[in-house]
Amino acid sequence: MPASTAAPDRVTANGVTLAVRAWPGDPAAGTVVAVHGLTANHTCWHPVAGAVGPARLVAYDLRGRGDSDKPATGYSIAQHAADLLALLDRLGVERAVVMGHSLGAAIAVWFAAHHPGRVDRLVLVDGGLDVRPEVLDSLAPAINRLGVEFPSLDHFLGMLRGLPMFAGRWNEDLTRYFTYDVEPGPGGGVRSKVPRRVIEEELANLARTRLWVLHHRIAAPTLLLRAPEGLLGATDCLMTREEAEAMAHAIPRCRLVTVPGTNHYTILLSDHPLVASELRAFFRS
Repeated sequence: MPASTAAPDRVTANGVTLAVRAWPGDPAAGTVVAVHGLTANHTCWHPVAGAVGPARLVAYDLRGRGDSDKPATGYSIAQHAADLLALLDRLGVERAVVMGHSLGAAIAVWFAAHHPGRVDRLVLVDGGLDVRPEVLDSLAPAINRLGVEFPSLDHFLGMLRGLPMFAGRWNEDLTRYFTYDVEPGPGGGVRSKVPRRVIEEELANLARTRLWVLHHRIAAPTLLLRAPEGLLGATDCLMTREEAEAMAHAIPRCRLVTVPGTNHYTILLSDHPLVASELRAFFRS
């Protein structure tokens, strides 16, 4: 279910203008609002769009990312949740399926705990818990590229293909995702659209957040998808089996599914059949 190749729509919500993409679907069948991760953008949801129908899938760039506005400050889970609430109001959506990956899953947990009446169901993709310090080390390649200008798009994509988490896994979804990530740099090359200051503030606020105290407050039926493989090594997965089981136990109506052969990126950006089948079953149950 491909999206239009046109630029995302611009929707102002909570005082910030967000880049918003809607896939073809029937709003009468429900709306799925998808929230991406720390340094990501809305295009990460392309591979799962077909599993959402007939409902309408809406994904957006968080403030500070992609083609959304990048204010000087305001990068925290609570602020993103306020943006999401305002976006639902602007879209005229009273209750939505909220689906988040990584930081987006953390935002979804916060939102579901504080605004239970606005969440019909919840999908958490490899996130939604308090992360271990070593996990941030494994995200270093994503963070270190910020502010760096690469000679060309081909050079940038070639660098990414050589990273351990993408070895033998590169595909068109990753090409689309990282191509959208960059903009022309002042030296004639390309650089990420995400300012480094945005992520620095985000991480500082994330370190002060405790999500585990919210899990038991989630009322919506929840699907938790876990990627078991590491990023830079065999063991640096974002969510260990024990952590995922504890989280699934704390959320009252939660189904945990481990997606074999995937890491934190490829659980979304690899068109995995188990992810699609679990989403379809969850949305139709």
